[in-house]
Amino acid sequence: MALVSIGFKLTVTLSDQGGNKSTLKFDLVAVDAETAAADAEDIVAALDAITTAAIIGYNVGEQFSEDTVEFGTGEVESVALIVARIEADEKKYANIRVPAPVVGIFKAAAGDDYNEVDAADTDLVAYLNLFADSTGVALLSDGETLRSPGTAGNVTGKRIHRASKKG
Repeated sequence: MALVSIGFKLTVTLSDQGGNKSTLKFDLVAVDAETAAADAEDIVAALDAITTAAIIGYNVGEQFSEDTVEFGTGEVESVALIVARIEADEKKYANIRVPAPVVGIFKAAAGDDYNEVDAADTDLVAYLNLFADSTGVALLSDGETLRSPGTAGNVTGKRIHRASKKG
């Protein structure tokens, strides 16, 4: 019951004369990141020699997977929709989704506040701080960061449900 490395992947994005994009994915046999990066460069160079499309970018990374079959206890159709203020623009907000959220990030386990996100929850604030301007280790979709997630008024949210045809 642990996340283990299952190898390295290369994703290459190409663009044609009409701006249409195509993505190619490669499973690499490299055993470490340095070799994977070198192999990715070789693949990109060889691909460039045989295509008229422009290679507009590539990504190489290590993939991790659970080494045993695991099932969560919640349903991914239930989502906490977090609305958080963006650092660069006073009027702009980010929508962050948390599938199968724990009860603790809501104001109550039942009743009137069951569907309202608790913006002061320490676990939620710790997660959002990963995207914060001063403490963040990751960026949001447009390369943006969050404005002080622990500060009152910067974060709100609610429980929503997504449609599923799986049952």
